[in-house]
Amino acid sequence: MGDEAVPFLSIIVPIYNVEPYLRKCIESILKQQFVDFELILVNDGSTDNCPTICEEYAERDARIIVIHQENGGLVSARKAGLTIACGQYIGYVDSDDWIEADMYSALCDAARKFDVDIVICDIVENYSEQEVKRTQFVAPGLYRKDRMKQEVYPVMLYSGEYFRFGLFPSVSNKLFKRELLEKFQFEVDERICLGEDVACTYPCLLEANRIFILQDKYLYHYRQTPSSMTARYDDKFFEKILVLCEQLNDCKRKTEDVVPNFTEQLQYYFTYLAIAAVQNEFSRYNHKRFHKKKSLIKKILAHEDIHKALHAVQLKEMPLKSKVYIRLLKKQQIQLLYVLVLVNRFSSDMRDFNPVVTKG
Repeated sequence: MGDEAVPFLSIIVPIYNVEPYLRKCIESILKQQFVDFELILVNDGSTDNCPTICEEYAERDARIIVIHQENGGLVSARKAGLTIACGQYIGYVDSDDWIEADMYSALCDAARKFDVDIVICDIVENYSEQEVKRTQFVAPGLYRKDRMKQEVYPVMLYSGEYFRFGLFPSVSNKLFKRELLEKFQFEVDERICLGEDVACTYPCLLEANRIFILQDKYLYHYRQTPSSMTARYDDKFFEKILVLCEQLNDCKRKTEDVVPNFTEQLQYYFTYLAIAAVQNEFSRYNHKRFHKKKSLIKKILAHEDIHKALHAVQLKEMPLKSKVYIRLLKKQQIQLLYVLVLVNRFSSDMRDFNPVVTKG
């Protein structure tokens, strides 16, 4: 390490019950070409063998610091890691993912060369039988504040194509200057366990003075597991949406002068949440009677933010399936929505309708 006291980079890995994947994640970090980092493993109350694995690696490598805490959720674990981080820049890696050996050399080289607040790379989604490369909608290159206002902010949450962000909301394919991240990560409500990345990434982008987007660098691997919203039921899903909406509305109030169309972008995001909420309520693992499911969905659709969003978004440019969802949601056609969810459950492209995946 270049300087034992102050590493250039702190890498934070929140960990909760990911024993089958954890070793691959940690090994990919330790194999980085860039070596001037500390690795902070935050065991968030795991009940499997993750705590032992963390300690095992800490004994092998002096750069590794392990935090053990009671389960508090992803936001809590990220905050715990950030509290003790010493690096000038911060990177996050999800504990079931892995990274290419040159990821942090590429990110840190750009950070040093251009003295930017955030550096961003592209990602690879890894499914059981295939991998898909995903590129940012915003073009690669250096963005100073004026260029960000013109080319980044107007498309951050909604690029003009339905369910395509201008910049991926994930914190894990990014490098943040520590002072910037501290300002906003600690503000994220720890009750948020849906859209945790959205609540941190976009405020950071709005505050940043310069960012750099790498070109053709697919360096972060997202492991896509079957544990989608259609495979489980979360009876607190609506409560989580409300907390996230509250946080995003607060962000909107602070940035309306900088991003005139932020309200419009949020409205599209809120429709993603509405679709996800309906899918959750109609999960095969929700054993409530239909009339109770219907009652809760009507309550969700009556929420002010959701209601306004559904009636404000433009359907013309949407894919047909999205148009059908939105129209049925607007008209509160609950029975038809149920049929649509059942049809999609057996569709090979069902993942296209998991708008708010657990990662971001």
